[in-house]
Amino acid sequence: MGQTLSNTFISLSDHLLAQLPTTQADLRGRTYIVTGSNVGVGLATAIHLARLNPARLILAVRNLEKGEAAKRDIITQTNFAGALEVWELEMEDFSSVVAFAERANTSLDRLDGAILNAGILSKDWSVTIDGWERMLQVNVLSTGLLSVLLLPRLQTTTKLPPPHPDVSHMPPHLTITGSAAQIRANLSTKRLSTKTDILLALNDPNKIKSGRYPISKLFNLVIARKVAHLPRAEGVVVNVAHPGTVYTEIVRDYKLGRFVMFWFRLVGWSPAKGALNLLYAVLSPTPPGAYIATCQIREPPPWIKTKEGLELQKTAWDELVALWRRVCPEVDNIL
Repeated sequence: MGQTLSNTFISLSDHLLAQLPTTQADLRGRTYIVTGSNVGVGLATAIHLARLNPARLILAVRNLEKGEAAKRDIITQTNFAGALEVWELEMEDFSSVVAFAERANTSLDRLDGAILNAGILSKDWSVTIDGWERMLQVNVLSTGLLSVLLLPRLQTTTKLPPPHPDVSHMPPHLTITGSAAQIRANLSTKRLSTKTDILLALNDPNKIKSGRYPISKLFNLVIARKVAHLPRAEGVVVNVAHPGTVYTEIVRDYKLGRFVMFWFRLVGWSPAKGALNLLYAVLSPTPPGAYIATCQIREPPPWIKTKEGLELQKTAWDELVALWRRVCPEVDNIL
């Protein structure tokens, strides 16, 4: 396991001077899922994985047509000869998340890694068909639900022998795409105006009007740290990876303003470079719930360990579990 860096904040010099390794592994016989994999960092991560020759690579996307285009792109760039499949996954719809997980748990004989990369960044307040603010549902509620629902297949994989005579044992991984933006999350009982009903407060535009993206990324870390210590996660490596400042569709669509967009274009990494962080996370032995940036293990934000932070995390986790149980009773058999 790598040494944990004491600094949480990723400085500009860290970013500009970072030399990221291309993590190598023999993935023959192994199966991987990448969500949000038709563009940006997700697509770049799938390309990196394809070059390592897994037996099966699943692109989980909301738009099948765009997923098929990504599939053709991956084959063109890598000459991938394994099974490259496009599965539908709509993170704004809990029923789609449940159906996807059921398909994975029933049709896959093994699952060596899942990279939960699908996420959105939105200025506008809008609500999903399930009644939740879009960014909250996609980045937090559905991501957490999927991480729990994939545990059964991930854990059964821990008991399987190496999938090829010439490869060594590697524990299955669950990696969530996080962000250094979590350090800017303003999450307190004062701001929420409550010590309970945290999710409802986050779903109220009158309480949380700004800073929703950093909060959602902080919740990614909270979820990973909780999931990592579940009994059903025994033998599964669970972590969160920050891809870095990357100039992708999610940035362009946010319309940050000319100066900020110029800055992103000037110093932003390519999706291929940012994806190296996710590749490192899904192939490396890291501590439970580790936070990774520049292919190194970093300390979590100080809030994680404060008295108020610990209390809010426990309450929020209990609320998340209650919600997931309502959405999918199968959660009871996992937690």
